[in-house]
Amino acid sequence: MADDIGERLIAAIDESFTTRPEVRAAHAKGVCCEGTFTATREAAVLTVAPHMQGTAVPVVVRFSTAPANPDLPDYAADVAGMAIKFLLPDARETDIVAINLPVFFVRDPEDFITLTRARRPDPKTGKPVSYRILLFALRHPEALRGIVHSARHLGQVTPSWMQARYNALHSFRWTDADGASRFVRYELHPAAGEREIPRAEARRLGPDYLGEELSRRLAEGPAEFRLLIQLAEPGDHVDDPTRAWPESRQRVEAGRLQIHRVAADQGEGCERRVFDPTRVIDGVECSGDRVLAARRPAYSVSIERRLAAGQPGPGE
Repeated sequence: MADDIGERLIAAIDESFTTRPEVRAAHAKGVCCEGTFTATREAAVLTVAPHMQGTAVPVVVRFSTAPANPDLPDYAADVAGMAIKFLLPDARETDIVAINLPVFFVRDPEDFITLTRARRPDPKTGKPVSYRILLFALRHPEALRGIVHSARHLGQVTPSWMQARYNALHSFRWTDADGASRFVRYELHPAAGEREIPRAEARRLGPDYLGEELSRRLAEGPAEFRLLIQLAEPGDHVDDPTRAWPESRQRVEAGRLQIHRVAADQGEGCERRVFDPTRVIDGVECSGDRVLAARRPAYSVSIERRLAAGQPGPGE
């Protein structure tokens, strides 16, 4: 992987979409919340990771929409994101980053650059040009799984960040106290259930309906997600985020995430934070996924320019 991959990934987003240096290059519009995570006994058996030992761990959770422009209305977004930062007692941190898609579109960061440029909107319509996406898919058939899923859900959006299922897409190696290890993938299932509504209905809810709904919901009490891990078996594609594992693979409930409140500090306590899935800890290792590896340099470029631009505005 080229040393400048982070700069080139961010440059591709800048060239193709409306971006601002003071906010994140992607998932620019978001809200941070505070909560706690409590792991299950089953998780503690599978990994020595300190946040998986059953003690309640404080977390910062950022919900977001995918576009690079924070001024876009919520109903214009096709993808929602959920990022979790576990705050450990010894001042260490570890993160999970997930979206509400079952697979990613590419397995190589160079292909992500190509896809990003193919998705740049037509200046007249403000929408992607279909033939560019089709041409990319013909040249990169692994992207078809993600494209087909998106096409099936075209015109549908989530009515609430708390009613979407989020998938981390990348694989991680968990190691237990005996040194045995296996690959896992993370899934976050909402206690409120999954739901989609027509985009036209979401438009009637207003441009900021997701954040408004989040505030109303949490004012009534905590919201909850279950963290499940799917366990890989021999032959599963642990380094390829474009491939889902078979539904027959065992799932283990690893813990419960409670979202208590919207964070009072959305600047220093949210937008100046980096949620990086490669920030792992004892008992957890990154897989050889090339897209996963490219996240850290891209996030570094994004945070450096946000800090250089001054206090970030509402973003990723």
